[in-house]
Amino acid sequence: MPQRGIVVDYAADRFDDDIALAASNGCTVVRFDVSWRAAQPRPTAIDGSVFENVMTAIASCRQLGIEPWLRLLQPQIPDWFDNDGGFTDPSTAGRWWPRWIELVADQLGGAPAGWVPFEAPFAMARRLLGHDPRRHGELVDTLLVAWRDAWRILRGGPPVATSIDVAVVQPADESPAAADAAQREDHLRWATWLHGLTTGEVSIPGRADRQLADLAGACDIVGIATRSQAERLLYRTADMAPDFPLALTYKPTGSTEAQRAEDSERMFIQADRAALELDLRWITTIM
Repeated sequence: MPQRGIVVDYAADRFDDDIALAASNGCTVVRFDVSWRAAQPRPTAIDGSVFENVMTAIASCRQLGIEPWLRLLQPQIPDWFDNDGGFTDPSTAGRWWPRWIELVADQLGGAPAGWVPFEAPFAMARRLLGHDPRRHGELVDTLLVAWRDAWRILRGGPPVATSIDVAVVQPADESPAAADAAQREDHLRWATWLHGLTTGEVSIPGRADRQLADLAGACDIVGIATRSQAERLLYRTADMAPDFPLALTYKPTGSTEAQRAEDSERMFIQADRAALELDLRWITTIM
C-alpha cells in the first residue's frame, strides 16, 4: 500500500503538534513549503533564518520517522519578482527562478526526502493570464521551461515529483464553444504536461509544437493533485505516463471536518484499490 501523509504549514505554531499527530495516525510523509518570498525579500538579499527554520522542521520530521517533502513555489511570490512580470515574462522567469532553485539546493542539499518545485500549473496559468489566450499560451510554455530548469538543477539528489492539477473535464453545455473550451482545458491539464514529460514535446493549443531539451523524463515521480475521482485520474495518468511511479495529493471536500474526513476515507479506498495495479508511492491530503 502507498505511504500516507499530509500537507502542513511549517511556519505555524502548531507544526510540531501537526506532525506528531500525523505520525500517531500512521503518516510517514509530510509536505511543507520553503517560502521564496520570505527567503529572498529582495533580489540581492537572502534571509538565512528561513533555511535554518526549514532544517529544524526537517529534523523534527526525521525524528518521528516522517519523510519531509518540500514545495518550492507558492502563490505569494516575491514582490520584486512579481513587479518585473514574474512567470508572465519569460526573461524574468528565466533569470530568477533557476537562481532560486540553485539557492535552495545549496542551502538544503540532501536533507529533504524529495522536492515538489511547484504545484497546480493549470491553475497557476489560469490565475495569472486566463483572460488572454495568446499570452496564456506563452505563460504555459514558460512554466514548462521553468519546470525543466528546476529538474536540471535538482536531479540526482532527492527525488523530484510533479503535482499536476488534473481533472475530468466536461463541457459546460452542449454548444460548440463549450466543447472547444473543454477540449482545450483537457489538453492543458493532461497532454501538455504528461505528454511533455514523456516525449519532451511542448504541445500547447494555438501554438506550434516544439521539442524542449531535457523535458522528457524531467521528474522521478509523476504526482497529481485533485479534489475528486482519484481512482479514475490515477489510471488515466498511468496510461499517459506509464514509465513513472505515481503520487497523489488530495484536498477533501465538505463544509465540516467530519465531511472532509469521510471524503478522505472514500479517496483512500479508491487509491488503495488502484495501488493494487499501479505503482502509487504516496498519498498526501491537504486539510
